[in-house]
Amino acid sequence: MANYLFYFILVSLTMALTPGPAMMYCINTSMDHGKRAGILAAMGVELGTFMYVLITALGLATLILASPVIYSGLRIAGALYLLYLAYKALPQEKVLTAKKAIKSKSSTVLTGITVNITNPKILLFFITLLPQFVPTDHKNIKMFFILGLAFNLCGFLANSSAAIFSHRLKYKFAQSIPTKTSQFMQYIPSAIFFLIAVLSLVLMAIEW
Repeated sequence: MANYLFYFILVSLTMALTPGPAMMYCINTSMDHGKRAGILAAMGVELGTFMYVLITALGLATLILASPVIYSGLRIAGALYLLYLAYKALPQEKVLTAKKAIKSKSSTVLTGITVNITNPKILLFFITLLPQFVPTDHKNIKMFFILGLAFNLCGFLANSSAAIFSHRLKYKFAQSIPTKTSQFMQYIPSAIFFLIAVLSLVLMAIEW
């Protein structure tokens, strides 16, 4: 069992350290609202992941994946939500807001939950990869929970670290970056959310 857990953690860390919508959300939140907000965003993201831990352990994830309508609906919802995040990530003066709104703790966490629960890649991970690390004589709910929580922990460490690092990086280089470059960089999070959403929709169109 120890060997299974070790290799699973390696795979989980690799996935967690790969930039995606969840990490971008944590980074963007941290840079806009501070590192504490970024950590809260990471907590929300992992709560979303934990929901997949629950439905996988209970066997419901297989039913979702087996239903083309439900699975496609999840993918479309995820892409549309990324487009919404792309809009929200735009510099505030461009969306007719005088000041950046202060995000509440609950709003930060709920957005993090939504970002990951509408991410079909997480569902695919729990359906295809996670069972491979469960010993044949331990295929029970307890083992799924242990591995799921390990995946949760790896994700939280990666996303919260990215949030803290990006916050520090922003203030370290804020004074040395030219104004025009700084203004351009404000659009990067929005562009990344937009590109991921478009890529997701294009892949769906190709599959259909």
